[in-house]
Amino acid sequence: MDRKYKIEFEEANVQESVAYILVSEFDLKPNVLKAEISADGSGIMIVSLVGDDAKLDTAVDRLRQEGFVVNEMVKHISRDEALCWNCGACISICPVGTFSFDEKTWEVLLDNSKCISCGACLNACSVHALDLHI
Repeated sequence: MDRKYKIEFEEANVQESVAYILVSEFDLKPNVLKAEISADGSGIMIVSLVGDDAKLDTAVDRLRQEGFVVNEMVKHISRDEALCWNCGACISICPVGTFSFDEKTWEVLLDNSKCISCGACLNACSVHALDLHI
């Protein structure tokens, strides 16, 4: 199973190795998609985890015990359909293929399962129809 999580941390636990815990204790494959650390030592990390469902749930509990705030991410990008005019600018800029054209309708399709929360599409959208939820 592959799931994406937002992990929030504080200055007190910024030195804890999330990846080490996930790999050594739970045999999961973490892929850090995005990480931001503020000047005060707090921050967020967007992580894709691959592994057994039971291990994923146990690992999330373990991280929470260490003081991390962990939430599964299902919807990264939302689009205001009233604003979007299907120009395709988001398609060309997205590094992972989150957006595509429907060959029959020529509407832009959105696949949140591919999104890595990079935010590149936000700047590409001239009508500001996209919002990133992290």
